[in-house]
Amino acid sequence: MADVLVEARHLKKYFPLTGGVFRKVIGKVHAVDDVSFKIYRGETLGVVGESGCGKTTLGRTILRLLEPTAGQIFFEGRDITHLRGKELRELRREMQIVFQDPMASLDPRITIKNSVGEPLVVNGIARGPKMREMVLSLLQKVGLNEDHLNRFPHEFSGGQRQRICIARALALNPKFVVMDEPTSSTDVSVQAQTLNLMKDLQDEFKLTYMFISHNLSVVKHMSDRVAVMYLGKIVELNPGDIFERPLHPYSFALVSAVPVPDPRFAGRAQILKGEVPSPINPPKGCRFHPRCIYAQEICSQEEPPLRDVGNGHLVACHFAGELDFGRSAQQEYAEAMENGGVTA
Repeated sequence: MADVLVEARHLKKYFPLTGGVFRKVIGKVHAVDDVSFKIYRGETLGVVGESGCGKTTLGRTILRLLEPTAGQIFFEGRDITHLRGKELRELRREMQIVFQDPMASLDPRITIKNSVGEPLVVNGIARGPKMREMVLSLLQKVGLNEDHLNRFPHEFSGGQRQRICIARALALNPKFVVMDEPTSSTDVSVQAQTLNLMKDLQDEFKLTYMFISHNLSVVKHMSDRVAVMYLGKIVELNPGDIFERPLHPYSFALVSAVPVPDPRFAGRAQILKGEVPSPINPPKGCRFHPRCIYAQEICSQEEPPLRDVGNGHLVACHFAGELDFGRSAQQEYAEAMENGGVTA
């Protein structure tokens, strides 16, 4: 049996909405709503979905940067849901995060040496010359050098700043790292360099990643398994290539919308109707049913459980495996390339 490093059980995170003179609670934002999953040691779990689906909130709640409303979080089999004080500080050394915006996550008033070295100082690992030596070693691992030690964040490009954030996340030699859209602020060429760097570092440091992204192509390149989120819930957890066999209608819509580098395959995306419902008052039953072209009466009445349809493939759909989506442009293009390329 694979070694489970991180596990969430029925995890919920609600944000209260207040109003009126006395700031009474008048509602809740269901950011993460009854989510359960496991992340195995050494793997990369990709998390995808539309903006506002709860991806970032899920990652931050797993790390205890946000307090869960309900449910349990386990790390190496230990319940960390209610850790406080010294125990929680010690846990921080094992779990780190690379934020989406590197400029916002680096203090503009301190040098890179002190920014990357701060975890070493705070945890009593190194100071002075030893800290400088360890910081330099980390920067060299992410492709920077000694000349960068005494510069400030504004003196670097977006890709370099993200490398600095990765170096800082690795300073305490963690076991688990949440990557929150680490390439969203960089161009395509820098994205490729950053992704390859993360893969190399994962092999070198034996890291486990939770990789959050909008970009399905990036997730495909990085991930061993892919969790698809919609309105605070995981609707599909695919153990293989989600491009080949999406079983939830929302997953197929995401896959079909990925751009294909050939105009003959354009215009074959399944366009979702309507807007994402409000997380303050999510729909009854399946949360995707107001936008699903395959929805039937049961979909608006009963919430489908996240069930295993074979080989660890989990889907929250009443008709999982029964629906015929056809083939997306991505799938057709991939098949054409496998068969010798696309011909005019």
